[in-house]
Amino acid sequence: MTAQRGARNENAWAQIERDKQIDKRLRRVSVLAWTVTIVLTLVFTVLTGLQLSQFLRPVMDGQLPAGILAGAAFPLLIVLGLLSTLIATLATVGIFLRLRTASLQEIQLRLAALEEMLMRDDSDRGRQQQG
Repeated sequence: MTAQRGARNENAWAQIERDKQIDKRLRRVSVLAWTVTIVLTLVFTVLTGLQLSQFLRPVMDGQLPAGILAGAAFPLLIVLGLLSTLIATLATVGIFLRLRTASLQEIQLRLAALEEMLMRDDSDRGRQQQG
């Protein structure tokens, strides 16, 4: 029976290690994707800023209406708004998923370790009472 329990424990720990490796890969992909997103957003912001700077002098001189600046900045505002909504949504989902990270196998292993610890304590007490 203990051999079966030991094999189950080893299988469970192997599964936990595989899950951790998958989590590491997912984190790397996530970091890469967020880095690309931030870089592209910064590039888009700089390009929009350059476009706005070209319209600024004619607007200040009264040659163009001020609405031109708002129209040129509007795509950037849409992108930043969508990006912040995406980040907020993903952060919220991440918070909820973090609450559920303990797998059933990990819980079983912890309970098995606790059971073994309690059984050892009981056997130690029995020896102390006999001696």
